[in-house]
Formats: sequence, structure tokens, C-alpha cells
Amino acid sequence: MSDGDTLQHIKDVELLILKDFIDICDENALDYYLFFGTEIGAVRHQGFIPWDDDIDIMMFREDYEQFLKIMEEKSSEKYTVFDIRYDENYFFQFGRLSLNGTYWAEYWDNQVPFKLGIHLDLFILDKVPNNNFKRFLYMRICLILCKLCSISSIKIEHPSNIVKWVTNFLHVIFNKIGLTPKYFQKKMLKLFRKYENQDCKYHADLTMNEQPYFKIEDLKPAKLVKFEDIYAKIPNNQEATLGQIFGDYMQLPPEEERVAHILNEIDFGKY
Repeated sequence: MSDGDTLQHIKDVELLILKDFIDICDENALDYYLFFGTEIGAVRHQGFIPWDDDIDIMMFREDYEQFLKIMEEKSSEKYTVFDIRYDENYFFQFGRLSLNGTYWAEYWDNQVPFKLGIHLDLFILDKVPNNNFKRFLYMRICLILCKLCSISSIKIEHPSNIVKWVTNFLHVIFNKIGLTPKYFQKKMLKLFRKYENQDCKYHADLTMNEQPYFKIEDLKPAKLVKFEDIYAKIPNNQEATLGQIFGDYMQLPPEEERVAHILNEIDFGKY
């Protein structure tokens, strides 16, 4: 995303979506947290990371499920929620709040029938086992299942030709033998919620390559911080949430790593 005006326009629209999202959460007493690069932006820049072009939100499973119910009841004409339960072709293992009338096309867009708009990413924290070995094994199995679902859905771009060849070969095989995204989606949702009703000390986003896990007190109580021209919630403990993923998150990365999404097309509609 080299066009500075386009990047700023994306940020403006995403901030509009974030304001609406926060209103819904506040009205319904739902917890949410700016996370990943958005949390870094809030802490380091009091807004977006200058070259960033998305907003990442983290929610505990119970809050995310309640958010889905609220959006179903609202029958919103302004937004569409993307989740694996709503579309068997949606291959991401996290939700998205997408602004209707806009269009966001990454490399995989022409491989799927759904069309994503400018959006917020909604990541989910599920309970994971207290035992170290069980937690490691469980999180690894979940991550492998995520990867297999993605492979079954699309041909994946990868800098390594060997990995690209293997994954795209598996994509063809999976579809021939009936290992479709729908097959993996059912298994994933059941597996992600395996420990939902158990007494677990830790929570994790089970889709992450880094596989960090967090204590509840790492997130609660949330801190209210400035983000652009609004105030939004971030986790209570940045060393736990950002430190174990990014290391020294206050240090600017090398210039060659300051990149945004590569988009085939972007349409702002009336926004």
C-alpha cells in the first residue's frame, strides 16, 4: 500500500467501523481489546502504526459469541459478520466485521465466492489446559487443523517454492477426496471450545503461529487509552500480551519490514 492518500482513507474507514464496534460492545457490556499491531499502535503511537492498514481486536470466547448473537438480532444493513458458521467457504478461523458497500481484495479473493469489505479482524481467546504438555499438544493440533483448513480452501502464496508446491498439491488432493473447508470447520469449532466449561488458568488464540497464551489478569481489567481521536481498551499487561509475541515492541522495525497488506483492489463505496 504505497499510496499515502489511500492508506489514510483506509484508516479513516476502519476507525469509523471501530467506533461502531465499540458502541455495540459498550451498550452490551462486552469486553474487547485492541491487540497485535493495533495494541502496539495504541501504546507506541496513540493510534495506528503509521504504515499499518488494519485493526485487530481480541475477545474472550463468551464475549465473541454474544457479539454474534447481537449482530444476528440487529439484522444490520451496514455490516456483515464473517464467521465459519455463516459461510462454508470462509476459511479464516477468526471473525471479521465487514462494512457493506466496500471491497477489500487480497490475493485469495478470486479463489472464493464471498467478497470481503473493509473490516475489523475479531480474534478469539479460548481456554487451554493448565498442564504444560497437554497445552502444548492441544495448541499444536489446533494450529495444524487451521493450516489444513486454509490449504483445503485456497492455493496459498508462499516465499518458498517447495512449500508453495506442497501446499498447492495438497489443496488439489484434499478437494478430490472430500476434505473441504466445511469438513475442517466443524472439527475446528468443536476442538477450539473443548475446554470451554473447565477451570483453566490460561487462554489463547488458537490460530496463531507463535502460540502465546495468557492469564486472565494479563487482559483484565482493561486499560482505556487514546487511539487516534477516540479512547479504546487494551490489555492490562503489555509485557505479557505484546512482549511474548513481538519482543521489544517499542522499538521500530527495520524500514523493509514496515509494510501493509498487498491489495489487488480496494473500493470505499460511499465512505
